[in-house]
Amino acid sequence: MKVFQDMKQMFGDATKAVQLNVQTVVLRVKNVNVTSNELKSALSNVESVVPEVQTTVKDIQKDVDKMNFKNKAHLDRINEAQARIETELATLNDMLTFGKKKKRNKKANAVK
Repeated sequence: MKVFQDMKQMFGDATKAVQLNVQTVVLRVKNVNVTSNELKSALSNVESVVPEVQTTVKDIQKDVDKMNFKNKAHLDRINEAQARIETELATLNDMLTFGKKKKRNKKANAVK
């Protein structure tokens, strides 16, 4: 009798464990379904917004292109002025350096 009761208890415990595992699996499947539905909804929202975003990006690119076109002449003049200034500075630097070289040469010749 004891063996029969032990076996009954063992099968009862195993049955409960299987039931718990099945319940856990069912809950996980339900969770996956809910999550899947939420993902589908989020994707639908994203898909509905994408055309608006693309339109906005195109509008911004048009504005950037217009701004670049308008600023090109100004930037070209700035670059030309910068080149002139650099040329003048180089000329001035050469003049100053040449003057210093003359003085050094005079001093060197006087020392000899």
